[in-house]
Amino acid sequence: MTDFFNSDEPNFIFKGINAVIDFGCVIESEIPDVKAQPNIEEITILGRSGTLTEWYGDYEAYDLPIGDISIPYGNLEEVKRWLSGSGQLISHNDYDKYIEATPKFSSPLEFENEWGIFYKFELTFRCQPFKRKVNEKKLVIKEPTSTFFNPGSVNSFPIIEIATNEGDLEVNLNGTIIKLLNLSKDWVIIDCEKGEINQLNKMVRSIGEWPEIVPGENEISFSNNFIEAIVSMRSSWL
Repeated sequence: MTDFFNSDEPNFIFKGINAVIDFGCVIESEIPDVKAQPNIEEITILGRSGTLTEWYGDYEAYDLPIGDISIPYGNLEEVKRWLSGSGQLISHNDYDKYIEATPKFSSPLEFENEWGIFYKFELTFRCQPFKRKVNEKKLVIKEPTSTFFNPGSVNSFPIIEIATNEGDLEVNLNGTIIKLLNLSKDWVIIDCEKGEINQLNKMVRSIGEWPEIVPGENEISFSNNFIEAIVSMRSSWL
């Protein structure tokens, strides 16, 4: 899919569709690379000079301007349908990563008819803060203690699938421990981003904190009821 990107030609893939190849889009300006900003709150205290800052490790969504785009006259309705709803956005600037994005509609998306030959419009995407790896491979873990490398630049919240015996199970990721209670002998799924644990379509009670994967080396270990695990790292970049 990304084999059709040229480094000197502005282009993007949205919801699996290549703007240039599939719809004949002509993107007039280079697409910028925008970095999400931390959601920092400034606090002013009466009688104290300056401000204090408070940050919980979260980042703000941002706008990615694509600029003016021209499309063949006959592709108008297909392009309108394509640019509705959210999906994965891949830019030619960073073609091995995707962003969750939605075409921005704070103002109407206007398609200007140019002599009955093509339509021209301006496009901006509203993007979630993190970039994620395209087709990132899952880690299969067979040993109770294992190390692995995260190539991302910020902490990520993994999905950890574990085959387990009956009883309780502890998961220790980089010193953060979460204990799963009263499990059956089956696969249990920990979604650290959503803060959910499920087994056999039922919620699982837990004690502890939600673990995170850090950039670089990570260590994960499991208690005695462990059989094997599959980890989706969700490596993340700004």
